[in-house]
Amino acid sequence: MPYPSAQPRHPKMQAIYQQPGEVNQSSGSFLASAPVELLTVKGYEEFLDKQKKLRIDVSTVMSEDKSCAYVMKGNEVVATVAGEALEHLLELGA
Repeated sequence: MPYPSAQPRHPKMQAIYQQPGEVNQSSGSFLASAPVELLTVKGYEEFLDKQKKLRIDVSTVMSEDKSCAYVMKGNEVVATVAGEALEHLLELGA
């Protein structure tokens, strides 16, 4: 059964992602370990709040050219930051 977020919210929109009903262990592991893409300030803040509640120590690192940022857990990228969230981080650093 696909996740509700995979369904188009507007009748003329097509789903660009749909998870199949059966996810094998390999693809499930990949999906669980793939970095999250954070595009909104709200999403970025909620992601950091969740990590804090889970007592996972993360830090946000800006790329040298400031074209993107990464949320790191040690040496592992757990999320990428772009769009509105990246603009917000750039404004904070200015």
